[in-house]
Amino acid sequence: MGDRIEWSRQEDVEQIWLKEGIEYTHRLITNANQGASFSFHITTFKANFEHTAVGDGVHESVLFCLHGGSEQETPDGRKHSFRPGDAMYLPKNFTYEHKIGSGGLVMAVACTPSR
Repeated sequence: MGDRIEWSRQEDVEQIWLKEGIEYTHRLITNANQGASFSFHITTFKANFEHTAVGDGVHESVLFCLHGGSEQETPDGRKHSFRPGDAMYLPKNFTYEHKIGSGGLVMAVACTPSR
């Protein structure tokens, strides 16, 4: 990660809409901004949103639930209630059904390589 200590605040970086009106992220640490080999984001979903999450074949990620929650189901039928304190590893290739709860979802995301 570069050659010096860096800080970043959510309100000081661009809010990027991933799904307009539904999902946005703040990319706090990135290769472009800090020279990191990974990136670290805070991603927010609006309440009661459902979608199929699909890996892009490039990035490995770890999701950490900070607030709210969701229900997740993998193609093999495994189900998980993603709640504050839960971490989820996502390989480069994945698919799961993602149903955001009535309280929305805020999660920290670590991703390699950097987005």
